[in-house]
Parts: sequence; C-alpha cells; structure tokens
Amino acid sequence: MDLEPGKTSRSVSLGLAIVGQAALAAGLTAMLVITTRGASELTDPAARRLLLRLALLSLVLLLGLLLMVVWSIIRYIRHRLHLTKPLEPSTYVNAWELAGKRFKLEDNDAEEQDRDPWDPDGNDAGGGP
Repeated sequence: MDLEPGKTSRSVSLGLAIVGQAALAAGLTAMLVITTRGASELTDPAARRLLLRLALLSLVLLLGLLLMVVWSIIRYIRHRLHLTKPLEPSTYVNAWELAGKRFKLEDNDAEEQDRDPWDPDGNDAGGGP
C-alpha cells in the first residue's frame, strides 16, 4: 500500500472506517448492557434513573453509529460497482499571469518603489549605516 497523497486505495480507507465504526459499536453495546444490568440490580431510584439515562444515551449513539455504518457500506458498494462518475479535471489557470495583467505599474509608481524609504529627500550617499 502506497502512502503517497492521492495514491491510497479508496476501498482501504472505507474498509478502515467500517472496522473503526464496528469497534465503536461494540463498545457502545457493552456500555448499554452494563448500564441496563446495573440499573436492574439497584434499589436507589436516583442512581437507577441515572444509569437508565446513560443506557438511553448509549442506545441513541448506537443507532446513530448504525446509520453511519449503513451509509459507509452503501458508499463502499457504490465504489466497488463503479456507480459513481469520475471527476473531470478542472482547467488550468495561471494565477500569476492573470495578476500581472490586472495590475500594471505606472511610471511614477516604479520610481517610488526604487527610492529608499529611510531617505525621503533622495540624498543617498551610497554608503551603509
């Protein structure tokens, strides 16, 4: 597998995304099971409510992750079956040439640029500081 930019396989990156999402799903499932078992064993209503809310949060995150996994799998299948259109290259534009055409120096602007900003009278003796 090459690591040069633009040379990596798209199927490898999608596969890694699916594996990562599956690992997150396993963690959220374990969290859901642990919190529901813990809530069923508790007698304190406040602690039980807290664990049930945590279980509900992990269930919502798990459902969102499930949607992301399905979306990733659909993208992977579309890529493998070549159902996506290849992107067409854009036209080359030389920005430096365009900038040179837009901005033209006038004669007195060129003279002002050549003048020393530390010597406003123009009495440069040619020596250093």
